[in-house]
Amino acid sequence: AMCVLVAKAFVQPSLTRYISTSSRSLTTMSLSGKKKGKLLVLGGTGFLGQTICKRALLEGYDVTSLSRRGLPPDAVESSAPVDYRTGDAREKESISDILNEGGYTGVLHCIGLLFDDESGLGQYNAFVSGSGSLPDSKSTYDTITRLTGFNAIEAAAEYAEGRDKPLPFCFTSAAEAGWPDVRGGKQVERFLTPKWLRRYLSAKRAVEKKLLSMEPTLRPIIVRPSLIYSLDRPQAAYIPVGAFFVGNKVGLPFVDRPVTVQALACAMIRSMDRDTVSGVQRYKEIDQLNQ
Repeated sequence: AMCVLVAKAFVQPSLTRYISTSSRSLTTMSLSGKKKGKLLVLGGTGFLGQTICKRALLEGYDVTSLSRRGLPPDAVESSAPVDYRTGDAREKESISDILNEGGYTGVLHCIGLLFDDESGLGQYNAFVSGSGSLPDSKSTYDTITRLTGFNAIEAAAEYAEGRDKPLPFCFTSAAEAGWPDVRGGKQVERFLTPKWLRRYLSAKRAVEKKLLSMEPTLRPIIVRPSLIYSLDRPQAAYIPVGAFFVGNKVGLPFVDRPVTVQALACAMIRSMDRDTVSGVQRYKEIDQLNQ
């Protein structure tokens, strides 16, 4: 069973700031016609993160991105006026320092990786990663997913303390994290799932549990996509995507339909200002948020 094929930016030390500018500003194309405050996107230079940043600008938000890379690969040609920061989300202060600047109305976490160094498959991230990221020996599911998630949740909760309403926090999980709740899922995970994937899901579930425990200070939003693909990316794995579509169509309860990176990013951004959106969002809820 294969999990989310999506590249999420890794993180690294030292907080550095960049402003991406160009002659064509996405702010002028804002769909809302007014500013909605600032969003902090953790992992904003990865495959999903870059799309989230662009969508946020279209929806009328100012955007700050924190990632190890700092600037996205195409920063020279980028038309998105995003405030890019280089920093390590494994250090809580890197997140807290940004939030304490004030004005933030939501946080989105899309840091992650499919194969960590301990899986023995780390070299294959270059093929499944939309941004070509490769893990190092310190890039494990525990540090990249769980630790950065815990740090972000705690920093956001501290920032949100005393607000008149919960601060929305969106975490990018995986459809497979919900296997225990669907028919046949427990058996698939117990008998057919490799050890690295069980560790991957354990880290995702730990962050989900932590986030849900922070109500009402935070409004927890947990998106659970299966495969994430983009038709305009040559890295898209069309064969596995097709297999997931077929599996979902024939009614396999433990196989969720894939979603495009554009649809997922749109749903995550729209969840920020919709107070009724909370909890787990699977592909059907992602579709609804795109309507």
